[in-house]
Amino acid sequence: MSLKDLLQRQVQFFHPEKKYAFLRGGFNSTAHAAMFGLREQFYTSMKQIFVDRVNESAKSLCEEVTYRNAIKAIPLKPSAKVVVLGDSLTDDSQSWFSIIEQSFALVRPQDDIQFTNLAVSGDTTAQLLGSVIPAAALKADLYLCFSGTNDARIQGGSRYKPCTSLDEVGRNLASVMDFSKFETAAPWVWISPIGVDANRVAKHDFFKPLNASWCNEQIGQTADMIHEQADLSIDLRTAFGNLNDSSLLDDDGLHWSIEGQMLAAKIIVKQLVRLM
Repeated sequence: MSLKDLLQRQVQFFHPEKKYAFLRGGFNSTAHAAMFGLREQFYTSMKQIFVDRVNESAKSLCEEVTYRNAIKAIPLKPSAKVVVLGDSLTDDSQSWFSIIEQSFALVRPQDDIQFTNLAVSGDTTAQLLGSVIPAAALKADLYLCFSGTNDARIQGGSRYKPCTSLDEVGRNLASVMDFSKFETAAPWVWISPIGVDANRVAKHDFFKPLNASWCNEQIGQTADMIHEQADLSIDLRTAFGNLNDSSLLDDDGLHWSIEGQMLAAKIIVKQLVRLM
């Protein structure tokens, strides 16, 4: 992986304004650029690449009548707030959530729906226990939660356990769901993880130094658990199908290509109409 590719990947998935907002310069673009060792102008231009992809993807989806009508049909009042929690699959600068946000801007600009992305790359269901506090403070009209992939991350080699046991994942999910019912008034829609392409993960330069892999069996069990426990849930697994060599995944085998993000946006929008 070239230095440029590495920097672009870091800018795509890591957002200092989320992790370090409490620091001086936490919302300062110059400070953010410096953290990546970049000049602000280059950093800004790199971020714009993902903004452009999101805009193009939303525009393309909104040209489809069924998708456009689904955006119109989601029952969110003017100035409603939508909040999402999760990991890098949502923290991604070209994520499904950003595509949906831009779709609302295109189709329902007069409604001024407010989207807040609280997802943080690398987070597990354990981090959700803390993330729900700022999420609840926003008093959103709709919460989306997409977590569980990183709990199945294994570092150091296959002889070691995933970073979070399945039992602990279940207790984390139950705690967050309990919190959501007692501390927030809005509906929570849970999106279950889909898995990874293990072969691509094993070969990718980004994960080799970490000796990182993911347990697809646990990811599948986590997904089943979410659908058993959650009142409202969305399952993307059938739509994504077999992930081996799938074009819906990025070349690292973990994250999604822009095609994968667009597919997720399309399914989630359709399912939100059904669930709400």
